[in-house]
Amino acid sequence: MAGVLFCHVARKGYKSLSYAFLRDTRFELQRLLIANDPWADQFPRDSWDLRLLDLANEDCCRLHFGGIPQPWLRDLTKRWARWRLTRGSNPAGLTTSVQAVTRLACHFADVDGVDAGPAALNRVRIETWFAALQAEGHSEHFRSRTISCVGVFLRDVHRYEWQPDLARNALIYDDAPKPRGLKPRFIPEQLMRQLEAPEAVAQFPSDDGRVLLKILMACGLRTKDARWLPFDCIVRDAENNPYLAWLNRKIHDRPAFFPLSEELAAEIGRQQQAVLERFPQGCKWLFPASLKNVDGSKPVSDRRMRDHLAIWLERLSLTDEHGRPVKVTFHQFRHTLATRMINADVPQPVIQTLLDHMSPAMTAVYAKLHDKTLRRHWENALKVNHDGHKAEIAADHPLAGAAWAKMSLVRAKVTLPNGYCGAPVQTDCEYANPCLDCRFFITTGDFLQQHRQQRQETSELITQAEDAGLARVAEKNRRTLGKLDKIISALEGTAENQIVVGGRVEDVDAAS
Repeated sequence: MAGVLFCHVARKGYKSLSYAFLRDTRFELQRLLIANDPWADQFPRDSWDLRLLDLANEDCCRLHFGGIPQPWLRDLTKRWARWRLTRGSNPAGLTTSVQAVTRLACHFADVDGVDAGPAALNRVRIETWFAALQAEGHSEHFRSRTISCVGVFLRDVHRYEWQPDLARNALIYDDAPKPRGLKPRFIPEQLMRQLEAPEAVAQFPSDDGRVLLKILMACGLRTKDARWLPFDCIVRDAENNPYLAWLNRKIHDRPAFFPLSEELAAEIGRQQQAVLERFPQGCKWLFPASLKNVDGSKPVSDRRMRDHLAIWLERLSLTDEHGRPVKVTFHQFRHTLATRMINADVPQPVIQTLLDHMSPAMTAVYAKLHDKTLRRHWENALKVNHDGHKAEIAADHPLAGAAWAKMSLVRAKVTLPNGYCGAPVQTDCEYANPCLDCRFFITTGDFLQQHRQQRQETSELITQAEDAGLARVAEKNRRTLGKLDKIISALEGTAENQIVVGGRVEDVDAAS
């Protein structure tokens, strides 16, 4: 009777407390019936309920094998999946592997038929599957992951001799596409300013989600690490400075810490108080789930946060500089924070520690992006030498890259109050101060105010020298004044009647 009533309520699609009660009751009755040997009940099925095996987690509660057409290959995949689960494999990762094997099985069935046996699954068939994956238009990342998962499956089948009739050359070696360099997916500053505005944050649909959003923006945590923050997540050092204590679940729950502002620490404190009011007996999570969480044992779900993010972005009507709608993800806040720290010249080892990257290579991705940003800014700026003439190499010149590397070195060597020293690093200079007569001197519009100030001071020196009868000193400063006039005129002309086109400075009239 309960089963009939459950089906009736389910067909009606009621999202009510009674539906939840019937569903949970049915599940618990099923658990009792198979308590002695849950594997005997689940293994023959084409869909495994991992909750009945006490193997489910938030990311995965079922494994599906029904898409594999060949019965022998389906049973083989089940045997492999059971072995992997009993070894502690992540069910979510195993789901990806089963899906990959299913793709191979479907291609195998399309070419050789559903009745083809293990001997027909050989290296030739695997190579035609590689070609089919590419022809279907899948990304390199997707193909690499799919091929690698099948490679592990075939390796284990051969190693443990689970299917002696399988072709001996049914193996995958280094066949996966070579992954391209990682690309940071930061949010442009004009969008971040919109998102960080207090009036924008205030529109987030939930109070606890608003605090979680601020943590993601300020600390760059991965979404799962933020959702699973422990209740007591604030620690203080000897000087009483607050830090966020979190666990890096991507690296086996490794402890990590991130410095907090007192303002954000106070917001987290208010969130802790709200949790205690809801769960007076205590709760292990800073952000407990709002539904189906009577005892506070569940953290807030990923689906709820993603739904709230979608609602928030819709409320903000976020647009880019061209007025086009823009969508962002929580994980992009992590990329944005890393990019901002690089741009603020925070050392890479410090960023790696704060974000708890697995290797320096990940942090180096942001440093490479920063170098590109600086180079683009440098190429677009008008650079003037001591005579007021343009000093630059076109962006498409064969030596453009070498010139940028050289300039990066000399900028690191000496940055002057009114420009840069363009001399090679090995060059010794007898002057302790910047010299407008030096052929290596280079400046940009960034130093226009300094040039104007120096011109005013030089004019005053000329007047004082003339009043004192120091003709030689006055003449020397007149030469300096002439050079400053040329430099200021060239730099002011950039702002008034010149534009940058492809790294070159052109007159507005000529460009139009």
